[in-house]
Amino acid sequence: MVPLQGDRMPWSQWEDLGGTLASAPTVSSWGAKRLDVFAMGPDGSMWHSWFDKHWKQWESLGHPMTGTLVEAPSAVSWGDDRIDCFIRMQNGSLQHRYWNGSSWSTWEEHAASMASPPSVASWGHRRLDLFARGPDGQLWHKWFDDGWKNWENLGQPMIGPLTFHPAAISWGKGRLDIFARGQDSHLWHKYFDGHWSSWEDLGGELTSAPAVCAWGDRRLDVFVKGPDHALWHKWFKGHQWSGWESLDGTFQDYPAAVSWGNERIDVFVRGPNNTLQHRYFKD
Repeated sequence: MVPLQGDRMPWSQWEDLGGTLASAPTVSSWGAKRLDVFAMGPDGSMWHSWFDKHWKQWESLGHPMTGTLVEAPSAVSWGDDRIDCFIRMQNGSLQHRYWNGSSWSTWEEHAASMASPPSVASWGHRRLDLFARGPDGQLWHKWFDDGWKNWENLGQPMIGPLTFHPAAISWGKGRLDIFARGQDSHLWHKYFDGHWSSWEDLGGELTSAPAVCAWGDRRLDVFVKGPDHALWHKWFKGHQWSGWESLDGTFQDYPAAVSWGNERIDVFVRGPNNTLQHRYFKD
């Protein structure tokens, strides 16, 4: 990964937000200046902190009756004051919990046999698209649209099975973009725009699963952990991909990213001391 020269975006410095994380974080946003961060806590339950004018204290949201968490959850918002969270249990099954604006639902279980944490995206009201690495190492997809649909197999890059869980995002109705790390440690990309594209190789040298966010039409920002354990960034603006830039830092696991407005990105990682660390872009 060769850093860009003379094309670095204006990012804030890293800030340490504390906490004691036992997994990578995940983040969602339902509106301007609203951020909801989730992670597995040291007690194996799902923990939650949020930003609404200022950061709130962590709260425990518990765990399913069938067991504790074993990894980070996934979260997305499809509307104001709505969050949907998903986790993979130790037996590969899927658990789902949501915030409806006034309270958290109970956990509900979905039959599954996932080999990775799920990733979730939404392109509109009451629409959810779930992706995971299946037991065969290929990309699996399940979606909610007036009811849950069955899993479908979306294949793998030509070089072999996925090596980490995928990252998913939507920048418009009927549009989905999926990113994953391939057997060659490159970033691979597949999208849905009425039909599924083939996989394309976007290069790089990833040592983690990717994270992705979108702030508008045809704008994508992808983040990964590079071979130096720092945060690396690549973006798509209109018609072509940038090179890679290093955003420094040292972290565990994989990053989380979200955008709550035009030209705004918030990125979170679990630092070397298990605290939540944050960096943002605002042009």
